[in-house]
Amino acid sequence: MRLVRSVLLLALFATGCSGADPFVGPATIDGKWAESFSIAGNFLNMDLSSTGSIVSGSGNYCGEAGPCGLLAVAGTIDGITVHLDLTFNEQVPRAGHATIEHFDGQFTSASQLEGTIATDTPGSVLGRTSYRRVM
Repeated sequence: MRLVRSVLLLALFATGCSGADPFVGPATIDGKWAESFSIAGNFLNMDLSSTGSIVSGSGNYCGEAGPCGLLAVAGTIDGITVHLDLTFNEQVPRAGHATIEHFDGQFTSASQLEGTIATDTPGSVLGRTSYRRVM
């Protein structure tokens, strides 16, 4: 009887501890994504695809008063961890001007990425951003 009770308690403990984090990870990063802006007139959209751990994509962006342009994306995915290098190729008002941002984050759900963003500009400060999957 004592053995049965011990096994039952161990089973209950194991069941209670499993599922502490129900989100295991997305099936894929492939698809359309948008940055979650809170400023009207701003947008960043990108189509991402992956082959193994390699992520690539393209998109477009625009600020309320500019600049606007095309976006190239390259990066990696490892489980729920995502690293993206976003190259902003300005079209308006200065065609040809490019800047690079680095996103380091993770999936917080199958349709949400959250993390930090930094630029190659000397003295740039890390900020936080998020991307959401769009249909």
